[in-house]
Amino acid sequence: MKKCSSTSTRQWILQICIIPVCLLWVYLLDSAIGHGRLMEPPSRNSMWRFGYPNPVDYNDNELFCGGYSVQWSNNDGKCGVCGDAYDQAHPRKHEAGGEYGRGIISRHYFAGQTIDVEIELTANHKGRFEMYLCPNNNPKYEATQSCLERYPLYLSGTRQVRYTIPENSNKKEIFRYRVRLPPYLTCSQCVLQWTYYTGNMWGKCDNGTEGLGCGKPETFRNCADVQIVTSTSGLPPQFIHNRPLYHYNHFSSALRGDDPRIAPQIYYPLVVKAQVCVATEMYRIVPGMDKWCENNCVNFPSNCPEEFCTCPDQCTGIGEIKGLPGADEYCQDQCIVYGAKCPKKRCVCY
Repeated sequence: MKKCSSTSTRQWILQICIIPVCLLWVYLLDSAIGHGRLMEPPSRNSMWRFGYPNPVDYNDNELFCGGYSVQWSNNDGKCGVCGDAYDQAHPRKHEAGGEYGRGIISRHYFAGQTIDVEIELTANHKGRFEMYLCPNNNPKYEATQSCLERYPLYLSGTRQVRYTIPENSNKKEIFRYRVRLPPYLTCSQCVLQWTYYTGNMWGKCDNGTEGLGCGKPETFRNCADVQIVTSTSGLPPQFIHNRPLYHYNHFSSALRGDDPRIAPQIYYPLVVKAQVCVATEMYRIVPGMDKWCENNCVNFPSNCPEEFCTCPDQCTGIGEIKGLPGADEYCQDQCIVYGAKCPKKRCVCY
């Protein structure tokens, strides 16, 4: 029998070991898509989480222009004003007249105010956020992109509209920052638009090289309806955005002692944060229990007993993909979405 040379042996090892791993890594990068939503001010797709009388959008973290291939292959990179696919029949679901575009005001501000923004990325793929405003003043008609771009919302203390996601941020992250409203603009109904351009697509960079983050970005958009009033003498009155949505809890027993009657009542805004909920290990054998948890936990107000249900928000790659670049992000994308079909042999969530 003819002996194999050391060179041919090395080539054979490369073919059967390294190349499949590289192909799997490319697959993970290609399969990984971000997920996120605008939580403050509450967006049309997520305001149900605060109890506003808008329909429940279980996929409120997936307003990504119909998906990457739809946006770039079918629609030449175009996207609906509020994140729907550009070629979706009018009225688009999240625009005026659509299922979620009901013109419900979620926040009240005054002209020139510096406002708090909260973005929740359930799967973080780096990149940047941008926010714009349009004084629409008619909830029956949708704001135009040209109107929105006339009123960029600058980061507090800057003339910069872009918020760049820090490189050391987590795979699931909540970002809080502040933007300033235009100083002389008021409206009975303004449309506030948030756009997220991901930074994980491979492509050609401006300097002629190729790299991660230089490809055509996956795009997310959300819209919130807000009202801006004039202020001539300091701060406006404190608005209660949705009065019935506050509930109270007592201090812990360690603080109140043995007598709960002396405990002060502390009010907390009731917000549904869960995206995916399943039965705990003890109750997983009960038929239909996963669906029960899904229906009762991801709803407002939620009924989610910890004994019966668990709501994971972090996932890690295991098995053949453990330790590969993009593996954790892949699992985050596949598993932390409504109706997920999480690959059990590849991902574990907690």
